Amino acid sequence: MERSRIFVIAAILAVIVLAALLLSPGDGGAGISVLSDPLSLSNGNPQPVEQVAPTVEPTSTPNNPGTPVFASPVDEPTRAPSGEPTPTPQSVFAQDLPSSGGNSPAGDTRDGGVQSGWNPPQLEVPISRHPWDHYWFIRPVGSDQNNISLFFYPYGSNGPGDNLRVHRGIDLANPIGVEVFAAATGTVIWSDKGHVNQFETITSYGNTVVIEHDIGLDGKKIYTLYAHLSAMFVRPGDRVNSGDVIGLIGATGQVSGPHVHFEVRVGENSDQETRNPEMWIAPFAGSGVVAGRIEDGNGEALQDVDVELFNLNRGYVTHRTTTYASTRVNGADYWNENFALADVPQGNYIASFTFGAFRFTGEVMVLPGTTNWVEMGEIEELSPEELEEDEDGS
Repeated sequence: MERSRIFVIAAILAVIVLAALLLSPGDGGAGISVLSDPLSLSNGNPQPVEQVAPTVEPTSTPNNPGTPVFASPVDEPTRAPSGEPTPTPQSVFAQDLPSSGGNSPAGDTRDGGVQSGWNPPQLEVPISRHPWDHYWFIRPVGSDQNNISLFFYPYGSNGPGDNLRVHRGIDLANPIGVEVFAAATGTVIWSDKGHVNQFETITSYGNTVVIEHDIGLDGKKIYTLYAHLSAMFVRPGDRVNSGDVIGLIGATGQVSGPHVHFEVRVGENSDQETRNPEMWIAPFAGSGVVAGRIEDGNGEALQDVDVELFNLNRGYVTHRTTTYASTRVNGADYWNENFALADVPQGNYIASFTFGAFRFTGEVMVLPGTTNWVEMGEIEELSPEELEEDEDGS
């Protein structure tokens, strides 16, 4: 009897030991697996682990910009306030869209094709790969629409026939009703017909929105202006984030076709303090901005001079522009350029312009996401045949 009791006790102990061995995780055994901390637990509820965004470093150092020549500021009369209080804007919202508004101007024709319907993504903002750069703004129109400015009427231009007013912004031509986005976070300070403040009274802009941005430059405030809208969805005092829809493209005011006129203003909300938006909008991925300054022997900026960019990889001219047609439009605060070409694909180019009987050229290697400064110091005397061709525009 005693022997039977001992046998039963031994059998029970063996079962207990065997169960303990089976439940132990061991080294590589089946056991109970433990999660390698995919979630942190707090009060029994799963909490997501903090995700650290990867840091993207530029693949190469931007070109040395050389030594741009800084011209003396132009003496201009100060616009004295009229003595009357600045009017309080009365906002216009989501009005009925007109069924037509004229034909939209043709899109940009860089590289032989109209850039509309879809464009490459732009680089993530803010981006400043050179200490003087400030590519802090997104485009006010999405990549599924035409978000390239009209090449024949860029910032500072007086038009292909030299018969338009000097342009203080850029135009993005699109059908009426295309969404317009805030270029960066800020506060709406104007939403009304035209633009009126202590500095200016502009009625030709049609329905206009102005945003004062949270970012600044050396203590100066930065503003963006969006004109000719068919509808406005924001009021003065509204806070907007980068990419918020603030209105729709239209043809209000004085226009030849539906588009949004986009300005960047630095220091004061005045048309005397505009800057080239192409020096503020982030370039397309894989592209950069080519800029420079052309002066005469006395250090005065040459106005309305044709500039070409010859793509050495493709073997033909891919970009054209002109120097600013007036000293009343401003270059960037540090670069002080008087021409700029945006969204130039990475590669090697020769920039050139003709002045009198001479052609001036300079080579530039375009790096993406930065300003690529070009100096055209190589001088070539034109032959009589070349001079004749240049005069004919061929």
